[in-house]
Amino acid sequence: MNKISRSDYKVLHQFLESAEPLSEDLFEEIRDYISKKTYKKGEAILRAGDIEVNSNIVVKGVVLQYVFDEDIPITINITPKGLSFNSLKSYIDGSPSVEIHEAITDVEILTIKKNDLEMLAKKYHEFSYIMYKVYEKILLDRENRMFLLQYRCPSKRFMLFHKIIERANWMLEDTPDKYIASYLNMTPQQYSKEKKKYRLMLNKSN
Repeated sequence: MNKISRSDYKVLHQFLESAEPLSEDLFEEIRDYISKKTYKKGEAILRAGDIEVNSNIVVKGVVLQYVFDEDIPITINITPKGLSFNSLKSYIDGSPSVEIHEAITDVEILTIKKNDLEMLAKKYHEFSYIMYKVYEKILLDRENRMFLLQYRCPSKRFMLFHKIIERANWMLEDTPDKYIASYLNMTPQQYSKEKKKYRLMLNKSN
């Protein structure tokens, strides 16, 4: 089993506290149910057809979530350090995942089993409320991305990405441009063009 470091626990604590403050006693209890996994760049974390039974938080690297449409990979989400991910539909109803989760850098994650998470939520009202706030943020993030994807204009999508997507700055730190382009439904060439325009705009405003 991979040893969980103090910095790993710090990332977990910051993630939970970003939703709602939690007591130290509760955090100590949560720690007992957390395990750590590591993946090399290119390794699958979840394959199509697997049943999702975990909730995960990235403590190092970047995870890509995608599906195939006629043999073309379509990005569902990108999860950098400090944020959570899973295949939500598979997690909720126990169906085989249509998503693939892949490490696009070397990745380390903290994970908790669904049964353990549900037990903690039933046992501690405080934890149940924290998870409610966590899922609120997840839903808002997905709604904002759905909103920006409604625009046919790449420039509008790019601007909204920086304006309303909370995870944007985290994603931009370590994620190769081609994955950001896919996330925004752009070609790499379109993304490169919009990125240059955005940088010029920032330079003029400074």
